[in-house]
Amino acid sequence: MSDTGSQNLQDPREISYPIRLNRYISSCGAASRRKADELIASGRVAVDGTVNVSLGQTLNKPSEVRVDGEVIGAQRLVYIVMNKPRGVLSAVSDRRDRTVMNLMPNFYRKLGIFPVGRLDKESEGLIILTNDGKFSQEIIHPSSCIKRVYMVFLSAAIGAEALDKWRDGVMIDGRLAKPIEVSRGDETGKIFKVVLGEGFKREIRLMVRALGSSVLKLRRIGIGNLFIKNLPLGAFNEYNYKDLSDMIKFGGEV
Repeated sequence: MSDTGSQNLQDPREISYPIRLNRYISSCGAASRRKADELIASGRVAVDGTVNVSLGQTLNKPSEVRVDGEVIGAQRLVYIVMNKPRGVLSAVSDRRDRTVMNLMPNFYRKLGIFPVGRLDKESEGLIILTNDGKFSQEIIHPSSCIKRVYMVFLSAAIGAEALDKWRDGVMIDGRLAKPIEVSRGDETGKIFKVVLGEGFKREIRLMVRALGSSVLKLRRIGIGNLFIKNLPLGAFNEYNYKDLSDMIKFGGEV
């Protein structure tokens, strides 16, 4: 792992005051807002050493908040770019297979990070992990128009006619799957660069199958204007919110 030093930077999404105590507890990941109300009402929450069972209590400034005697704090927001290897699930946990979390130090599990979007087990390449739900939605929501860029290696070459069909869109289970762009990676007819917008599970593999070939290797090389260049398989970098957002929007390499 390499580290940009972003852990020491002030997070632009830090908690704003004043804030209701139940919301603060929820933001810290200690309990849901409803459960936080129960904790407060039962006298299990202390603010700066004082227990107050009022459900309307508000924090006007950063304070020491304890739940059952343990100090809680605003969860550090984390933004990670990983080069996922083949054979690893883009998931937080799985009973049978390795996940991206198995490639990271254990302390990240406590921060509640999760993969943003999908990259199937047999594919490799760029994924983002975060514990910032708002940021995740910014990346995956169709209104953001953030493209995904892939290099696709086929088992059998496809010709000009099939390529034209691919560019025009392929019907899959009654749904038109149409890439934003498909271009040749070389002259063999087996390597292609594919750009997707809003996608669905195994979309590229299903499109290729409909064209009479199959995928040997699928590698995501870009999300928005952020591209993999030197980051080894299985490695990851951590960034702050602004730096990662700017690379996705305006351009960057890892």
